[in-house]
Amino acid sequence: MPRQLLSGTVLLGAAFLLAGSTSGSKLKVPVLSVNGRQHVVQAGQTLNLTCRGEMLHSWSLPEALSKDSKRLNVTKYACGRNGTQFCSTLTLSRTQANDTGRYSCRYPTSPVKKKRESIVYVFINDTSNPFVEMHSDIPKIIHMTVGKEMIIPCRVTAPNIAVTLKKIPRETLIPDGKTIIWDNMRGFRIPEATYRFIGLLSCETTIGGHKYSTKYLTHRETNTIFDIKLSTPRLVKLLKGDSLAINCTVKAAWNTRVQMTWTYPGEAMKRGSVTQRIDQKNREANVFYSILVIDKVRDIDKGQYACHVKSGPSNKLVNTTVIVYDKRFINLKRRRKTMLEAVAGRKSYRLPMKVKAFPSPEVTWLKDGLPAAEKCARYMVKNYSLIIKDVAEEDAGNYTIILSLRQWNLSKNLTVTLKVNVKPQIYENAVSSFPDPNLYLLSSKQVLTCTVYGIPPPKITWMWYPCRQNHSKTRRGFCSRTDGSFNLKTGSNIGNRIQSIIERTAIIEGKNKTASTLVVAEAKSSGIYSCVASNKVGKAERNVSFLVTDVPSGFHISLEKVPIEGENLVLSCSANKFMYKDISWILPRTVTNQTKARKALNKEYSITLTLTIRNVSLAHSGTYTCRARNIFTGKEVLQKKDVSIRAQEAPALLRQLMDQTVNTSNSAMLECQVHGIPEPQITWFKNHEEIQQESGIILGPGSRMLFIERVKEEDEGLYQCIATNLKGSVESTAYVTVQGTVERSNLELITLTCTCVAATLFWLLLTLFIRKLKRPYFSETKTNHYLSIIMDPDEVPLDEQCECLPYDASKWEIARERLKLGKSLGHGAFGKVVQASAFGIKKSPTCRIVAVKMLKEGATASEYKALMTELKILIHIGHHLNIVNLLGACTKNGGPLMVIVEYCKYGNLSNYLKSKRNFFSPTKDPSLQGELMKDKKGIEPVEGKKQRLASVTSSESFASSGFQEDKSLSDAEEDEEDAAELYKLPLTMEDLISYSFQVARGMEFLSSRKCIHRDLAARNILLSENNVVKICDFGLARDIYKNPDYVRKGDARLPLKWMAPESIFDKIYNTKSDVWSYGVLLWEIFSLGASPYPGVQIDEDFCSKLKEGTRMRAPEQATEEIYQIMLDCWRSNPNERPWFSELVKRLGDLLQASVQQEGKDYIPLDTIFTAESGFPPASDPLCNEKFPVPSPNCRSTERARYINTFKIKPPQRIKTFEELPIKEKLVFNDYQADSGMVLASEELKRFTWTGSKQKWTLFGMKGVSRSKESGLSGITKPRSFCSFSCDQLSESKRRYTYGNTVLEKMKACHSPPPDYSSVVHYSQPSI
Repeated sequence: MPRQLLSGTVLLGAAFLLAGSTSGSKLKVPVLSVNGRQHVVQAGQTLNLTCRGEMLHSWSLPEALSKDSKRLNVTKYACGRNGTQFCSTLTLSRTQANDTGRYSCRYPTSPVKKKRESIVYVFINDTSNPFVEMHSDIPKIIHMTVGKEMIIPCRVTAPNIAVTLKKIPRETLIPDGKTIIWDNMRGFRIPEATYRFIGLLSCETTIGGHKYSTKYLTHRETNTIFDIKLSTPRLVKLLKGDSLAINCTVKAAWNTRVQMTWTYPGEAMKRGSVTQRIDQKNREANVFYSILVIDKVRDIDKGQYACHVKSGPSNKLVNTTVIVYDKRFINLKRRRKTMLEAVAGRKSYRLPMKVKAFPSPEVTWLKDGLPAAEKCARYMVKNYSLIIKDVAEEDAGNYTIILSLRQWNLSKNLTVTLKVNVKPQIYENAVSSFPDPNLYLLSSKQVLTCTVYGIPPPKITWMWYPCRQNHSKTRRGFCSRTDGSFNLKTGSNIGNRIQSIIERTAIIEGKNKTASTLVVAEAKSSGIYSCVASNKVGKAERNVSFLVTDVPSGFHISLEKVPIEGENLVLSCSANKFMYKDISWILPRTVTNQTKARKALNKEYSITLTLTIRNVSLAHSGTYTCRARNIFTGKEVLQKKDVSIRAQEAPALLRQLMDQTVNTSNSAMLECQVHGIPEPQITWFKNHEEIQQESGIILGPGSRMLFIERVKEEDEGLYQCIATNLKGSVESTAYVTVQGTVERSNLELITLTCTCVAATLFWLLLTLFIRKLKRPYFSETKTNHYLSIIMDPDEVPLDEQCECLPYDASKWEIARERLKLGKSLGHGAFGKVVQASAFGIKKSPTCRIVAVKMLKEGATASEYKALMTELKILIHIGHHLNIVNLLGACTKNGGPLMVIVEYCKYGNLSNYLKSKRNFFSPTKDPSLQGELMKDKKGIEPVEGKKQRLASVTSSESFASSGFQEDKSLSDAEEDEEDAAELYKLPLTMEDLISYSFQVARGMEFLSSRKCIHRDLAARNILLSENNVVKICDFGLARDIYKNPDYVRKGDARLPLKWMAPESIFDKIYNTKSDVWSYGVLLWEIFSLGASPYPGVQIDEDFCSKLKEGTRMRAPEQATEEIYQIMLDCWRSNPNERPWFSELVKRLGDLLQASVQQEGKDYIPLDTIFTAESGFPPASDPLCNEKFPVPSPNCRSTERARYINTFKIKPPQRIKTFEELPIKEKLVFNDYQADSGMVLASEELKRFTWTGSKQKWTLFGMKGVSRSKESGLSGITKPRSFCSFSCDQLSESKRRYTYGNTVLEKMKACHSPPPDYSSVVHYSQPSI
């Protein structure tokens, strides 16, 4: 406790003589006049204290007592013997309670000498004030530190007052001498303070029945600094003369006090002024501010500025660097070399630049001359760097950074080139990832292809891993890839002999892809061929399980012969040993153990389990099942064979022998036509003597025929045949009479023989010629071009590709008895399509109308294989709303192969649009619908309407999304009613845009499945319910020799009007050539079914003009935006044509604008796109839009009529064909098929490669279009291409005089209905 000191000279007085003192003794410490440590004085009395010492001394008083108090008096004098001591007397009159405290007298102190003093604690006893300090209303703050001593200073005015310590509100703290100690001179002492003592404490005592208390609030001090930061960045850049202000902000915990100081380059010169303040408004912490300000900075002010913060033991600092520049500048350098490299797929890549500039310039990044941030949302500018998110191949290019200080006309730029490397990609892994290995027929030639893309171009290596036949229980253990690998090259004989390994490079879909083809000369060894593609950024691998089998399809049951009762039944079950194990037989219940025998034969490639049942009876008929387990899937596989035991039958003559009369030297033939089970043994007799085969006497197969050459007289007689089997015998006789005796010369015999040989050869040649005519080349090539998976078909044979495709019978197989075949829908060169009712298809309990595709009678094995291939490809393609989808198939033995697809009742789009020409309305106005029906001229009543529409919906009608059959109506009645309903609705612009949009969606899906259509036209688009259109193109059902849309080129017929120039001239077919055809299809739609290039001669001149850029003019109903889309599809450079995904986006925007123009905010098709079978619609990969609400990433749709959101420039003036007027008065010609031209292959080659200007004509005359858009004037003897199947019309005037007979012939000339062929084609044309 601080004390006030009173010093003075002590005067010697005779009055101050203490008893017992020795004048000669030395006093080391001063001596007080009172004894003991405590002294009590009553309040109001006078306190007298005397101090005697050997030297000068001073008084220390209680803190509350001021040395200037008038009540206080100190008298100093000399004392002791001879006055050698110093004395002083302290007199305090009218003492008060707060005078209580420590009074001390002490010698002066020095660093050398210890402190020497005498102390007495004086209590001023005041019963009305028991406490020296009273804090009853406002408590006194006591600072505490956890773990340190704390004093609660409730000192008392009398030594014997009892005091109680309480913690408000209720807790009483009892002194225990350890944690709490009572001291009447100091108060309550707590040696080690804890959190227990934090709060409001009260010292209480009771005197004379009156309660007194004084309060104290303990306060815990902390040194917690939360945060310290500067208001400026780590680097501050200034120009000379600028002002610098740095704010240092500190956040600290409550009860924390901080000390903030600055160090900076100009500190010694006091260049800065510092302002400090505290913000206590923050509810979470105390906030302290220290602001350093320097006016007009100079060079001496550059350097490091540090803010130091101290609170108790805690010390923190934060600093910044100040740079002072003389002028503004920009310095720009590359951090790396000019050429930068990134890897596609990387999450982010930074294009760094080394920039030093002041002040901070404006940053702009360009990619290939265009603002990068606007070009792609994945580009971000951060500081001076450009960050590319999710690096893709298209990010490669030239990047330019532009730094500019426009206010001072300063700018700099620098360009770097980014090369994006792409890890190798093997496309077969994406499109042909089959879980099970493939089986290859023993000794067959096989071709394996690996199509690779990567940047830089990958190196392709083929490896061979032979099968190690370890019988482990793992899934892939039987024939798995082992460590023993072999590099392959042309001529290698490791495993199988490699005939060749060829690499070919081609630009496909804008990418430079490499196809490596490995040709296995003869399949003998099983193993795994691995195609490894590697470049500097990665590696990709394709493993082809190459399992050689001598069993067709790997699992097969064979029956030696159909047994007859009493014979032995022998069944053999063979399975490939690399694919199957655990082979066993499941027999009918009638077979007992006594009658059967099994024998297993383990061959090199297969295991055969032979079942022999001896002496079979009719009861042994039934289904015999062979069971095996697939090693790779672990599933059981069953092969079934229905066996019917034939009952024995006694021989029976089918025809009696007839008596004959034969001239000598002629031949005689007798045939014993007999039936019996088992096959009867036939014996011939002449005059009851058995006939043996000898020279001149020939017994035919089974001795059924007896042939006698050059009959002689002795050959006359009674001939008898006897047929015998186990059940009995039968006989027949005939008498042969020989007449004449003159033998013909040998010359006649030779002449006859030569004539027969010549006739036989002629017959064979005629048969081969007829068969060739029946199987056109186009159809055959089509069967060889079914799958367009990356590579050209000549690189990989169709057999290999299609055998890879699986057929899951459990998913697709439908029993034939569930189909009820109906009327024929169409037929072609070797296939036909019929309407059918299907029961329980897709596990539905209802009946559904479907279209069934099947082969004609007498179809060859290759045609059967073509249809089976088509079935597999349709499965591979998958389901989509806007293509004709597969529903099932019938492939099991016991009936014809059938492929079941959707049925569309409204026929093809071309004929439908023609039928709607008189009912076209640009908008959907309900008030106009009735007027349209009434006002159109030449329209018959309802019955007539149905009849006319029936011509559209009958033979042209297939495929639909399906419906439940109404049992109260027949198929014809139902079709008529639906057709009538459809007829009543006008055709609108919204419908045309919707059809275009749906076809684009379907083609987008097909192109995503690596499929090329090659024949996209309105005739191959079918109309189904709910205004849904579906793409079809089924080659087996189209007789292209009768369809004039297909123009002859050599032995093939091609749809020239729909073909892109590169397809006509260079035989290139790809997705971009389909885009060209789509543009022609748009023209058909918006001309309401007109034939393309109306009035234009399809000849050499047409092809040349097409190549030079001449295009069709806009059809009548097309808007400017629609015509611009057509022109974009008809660009000469295929790479400049849009992708189908872009077309979907553009037409979707037009469709949205159309329906909004009609007062809607939705697209009706949206419900159709999302409701069918749970299959989502194809979408734009960039926008992934789902109508009606556009994606936020896509541009918004304008509410103007048919306005495309893409900024399309008005169509430029292009060169168009001279067209004749589209409208024509003749009604019957609406449904006539479009004609083309017949062009010999030599002629096409001539004008294609030699540039000849000679115009070739058809049969010596120009061919003209016989469509509605055709011109007739000035043409003599026009010839339609229907003349191949109809009578030729010799004069043009006959067109105006057609009678019923001629009209019937015209109907036969109509374009056949679109067929149910696969929508998959090849990248090579069928020529």
